[in-house]
Amino acid sequence: MYIDTHCHLTFPDFHPDRAMVIGNAKKAGVKKFIVPGVDPLSSKQAVELAKKHPGVVFASLGFHPYEAQRSQGIGVLESLLRQWNNETMKQFHIVAIGECGLDYHQYKGEKAAGKKTAQMILFEEHLRLALRFNLPLIIHCRDAWEDLFPVLDGLPDMPRGVLHCFSGGLQELRMARERNLCIGIDGNVTYAKQMETIVPHIPLESLLLETDSPYLTPLPHRGTRNEPKYLPLVAKKIADLMKKPVKEIEVTTARNAHSLFQLSS
Repeated sequence: MYIDTHCHLTFPDFHPDRAMVIGNAKKAGVKKFIVPGVDPLSSKQAVELAKKHPGVVFASLGFHPYEAQRSQGIGVLESLLRQWNNETMKQFHIVAIGECGLDYHQYKGEKAAGKKTAQMILFEEHLRLALRFNLPLIIHCRDAWEDLFPVLDGLPDMPRGVLHCFSGGLQELRMARERNLCIGIDGNVTYAKQMETIVPHIPLESLLLETDSPYLTPLPHRGTRNEPKYLPLVAKKIADLMKKPVKEIEVTTARNAHSLFQLSS
């Protein structure tokens, strides 16, 4: 069994054929899906989708860092979590907080101090929410490593979590492991040269598989909409780079996903 631990099945790209996308993924061996929110609407939609597919789709609630300028705070996420907290986890299928984090890519060439500060404040709110409800984090980091770990270290406790679509180098990988964070690898592993040097150093017990659908489509389908059914291609490339049987990647990453997100069997 494969588990896609990061796919945006609530996005408009999947409105015409979402049920078929899930069905095709199951035929490819992908049996469970974690759907993260990136704003209030997609977070609510993730919960609704999880309710329609109990034990198959699981929701994560969060604001993408680009929402920091528009966000009114995370009260809507707290409201959803209070419902879950009062009526049991099984009913709402919420297994994580995120995606959340820092993304400075759009600020290249700018000082953008205030905008970066807004992202850090929003990220801290997610961290505190995760600790409060004892949920793991799905962390997004792009061109912001210099601030990510200091924000994490500023909390009294270190939340569990995964660095989604890992884009750091060996130093960032070491710092992630020191904080017991899992590492999410996506379809860009099939074409990004940097990943060829990073992946062999990832401890297998820390590895999670993701598609980030509809983005980051792996080869040989690059240029088309990504779907969870392509997750085995990600596993195959990782197996080649790690020089391990693909079955070991499949089994171990599924076990890691069940452990981090406490997924129902």
